[in-house]
Formats: sequence, structure tokens, C-alpha cells
Amino acid sequence: MDTPVTNPSTATERTLRRLAALALGAALAATTGLDAAASPTHTVAVGAVVITKNKCQFSNGGPTALSFGTIDPSSTANATATATIGFRCSGSSPIAIYNVTSDDGQYETGAGAPRMRHATSPAEHLKYTIDLPQSGSVPRNTNQVLTVTGTVLAADFQNALAGAYADSVVLSIAP
Repeated sequence: MDTPVTNPSTATERTLRRLAALALGAALAATTGLDAAASPTHTVAVGAVVITKNKCQFSNGGPTALSFGTIDPSSTANATATATIGFRCSGSSPIAIYNVTSDDGQYETGAGAPRMRHATSPAEHLKYTIDLPQSGSVPRNTNQVLTVTGTVLAADFQNALAGAYADSVVLSIAP
């Protein structure tokens, strides 16, 4: 069988052309930033945060006092106190719906059981309740008043140690 005769310069030329094409492809990939993990598709993460149409805030600068004043332990009537707190709701909605929450103060014995602590005898406490509207609706961008009412039952102060009692309750308004 006869072996075909090939022109050595033609085979070499073809090999050189192939190597040149590979080198050119590698050079193009390097200059365009393409790599082996390149893809014709890409994912874009899309997100947004929509804020509430309303925002309510208390307008009083400092703490508000809910003072029961001087309580006479011989009284059979409950001691009550009232305080008002200003607030304002702004936003794009014509009517703002708000919610008010309160903690149970610093000396509470559990949920819904606030107590005032005696100023000089920290082991002594005086129970009280605090009442406030939990929610409501108001026209936006107008000053409003929230009324807070506190009560100390006569049965709780009649045998209490004489002296000053105090507590601090945090109110929050939303949105």
C-alpha cells in the first residue's frame, strides 16, 4: 500500500494556523473579561421598601406627669389622676389610624401589674392601673391629645407605708 505523500510545509502551515487561531481566541477572551464561567444570562436582585402612609409621634418634649398628689389613707375612694399627651400623625392618607401601647413600668410584678416604688424603702410598692386608648383615627397633620388615666385602689393605699412613690411607664405610638 502506498503512503500518501503530503507536503510537509502545508501540514506545518495548518498547525500554525490552528495555534494562531487558538491564541487569538484566548487573547480576545482575556481582553473582554470572559472566562470559563461566562453566561449569556444574568440575575438582577430587585427590592423595595414601602413605608407606611402615616407616621405618628408624640409632640411633648419631655416626660409627662401622671400625679396622684397627696393620698389620704383614711379615704375609701380610689385615687385617680389624669394626664394629657400631645401627638400628631403625618403622611399621605387623609385619616391616620394609630395604636398606642405601654409597658408595665419599672417595678411591675407581671403583665398588667404596674407598681410604684417607695422612695426610701425600695421593698415597699403601691399598685396602680393606667388606662389609655389603645387605638384611634385622626385627621392627618393636626395636633391631637391623648388622655391617660391612672387609678390607685383605696384598698391598696389604705395600709401603704407613708412616703413618696414613683414609677416610669413608656408609651409608644404607631405607625
